[in-house]
Amino acid sequence: MKRRISLFQRTSLTIAIGLLVFQIASGVAMFANLVLPLAQRSADDLADLLILSAHAWDELPTDKRQAFQLELQEKYALNLLESQAVPPQEFSIYPYIHFLRSALTSRLPGQIPRVFEEAHERFQVVFTQNGRPLYFEFSKDRITPSPRWALAWIVLSGILSTLCLAWLLARRVTKPIAKLAIAARRFANSGQITQLPETGDAEFADLARIFNETSQQLLAQRENQTTLLAGVSHDLRSPLARMKMAVGLLAEENTSPLLQRLEHDIAEMDALIGAQLELARAQETEQSELTDIDALLVDLVDAAEAQAPGHLQLRVASPSYVLDVAPMSLRRCIGNLLNNALRYGGEFNIQVVRRRFNGKVFIGVRDRGPGIPYEMRILVFRPFYRLESSRNRITGGSGLGLAITRQLAETHGWHVAIKSRVGGGTSVWLVIPQNPSSLPITAH
Repeated sequence: MKRRISLFQRTSLTIAIGLLVFQIASGVAMFANLVLPLAQRSADDLADLLILSAHAWDELPTDKRQAFQLELQEKYALNLLESQAVPPQEFSIYPYIHFLRSALTSRLPGQIPRVFEEAHERFQVVFTQNGRPLYFEFSKDRITPSPRWALAWIVLSGILSTLCLAWLLARRVTKPIAKLAIAARRFANSGQITQLPETGDAEFADLARIFNETSQQLLAQRENQTTLLAGVSHDLRSPLARMKMAVGLLAEENTSPLLQRLEHDIAEMDALIGAQLELARAQETEQSELTDIDALLVDLVDAAEAQAPGHLQLRVASPSYVLDVAPMSLRRCIGNLLNNALRYGGEFNIQVVRRRFNGKVFIGVRDRGPGIPYEMRILVFRPFYRLESSRNRITGGSGLGLAITRQLAETHGWHVAIKSRVGGGTSVWLVIPQNPSSLPITAH
């Protein structure tokens, strides 16, 4: 199954891309309209200083030139030399150097001044004064502003501000939706209503209000349905009881296959009504209490042994655990799984397994029957769905056992899963999360 991108990821990515494009465009505009003009102005000022220094040096007496050179070095970080080896390469990646070369060329007609970069983070400028070549040397640190640092700061600040802003905006958009998803999932699994705060932006407030109203309506419909089903079932059972009594009296006077069939049909209708009532009551949360899981499993296995002596095995991993669970609901879930395994497991042994792993208790009922096809593992939990094509309830059951088990599990926060066994058969696992009140039982 292809992994879907969450709304938070998609929103963050969209906002981040948009803001990055904006930051890049802003950085380019700032560099072209602010950094480069400043660099060009600085290059013009430095060109004027170099030419003025060359004129002053040329007009000074020989004994004054050394002091002038020291003054240039101290005040302006410029080294003035009369002789220097000039390297042939003049290429530089700094726009400032190109601006300086252009400024010198415009101020020194008839000359082609040379500006080049040498090792040790320094630059040299060469031009002639009264036919004598002069060499000016200065460090890269003297270049202001520095385009590299300006770009680095623009890019870094743009990326950081973009990521932070994208996260905040995406969080603001998706947080109410995440709360809505959690509340909807809780209502679907256990019927518990979580009232969402009807605050914030108008759209989210309306969505929360609609969810609160809808969940209240659904809860009321579910309660009305349960009440109606209980009432109808009660009203049906009364005439069924009278019919059963009448058929029993007739059977005492005259036994016939028709009366036996009527007795069987009445018993089947009564069992079906009871299963319907149990499915409706499975939506109601039972009060939990500390329960010895292994002791409960022993009782259920002993009761099932009466139907299939010698066909059941109980396997538990030490130590036993006391869990804070709904005992009657748990007993009904495992009992339904045992009944299914006894009905469809054939003549092979049935294993009841209890394990504990990763903070959860796993209770499995494993058989060696024909198994359940993968595409039908969800369908078998539907009410009245049976794998057998026959509608004979003697072999196929009512089709409500697994539906009741799943409804009880979802109501109490458990999980039911069907797995295939190696070598054939089916394992149905009931997964119960442990809570802080769960305690191991140490054998004495």
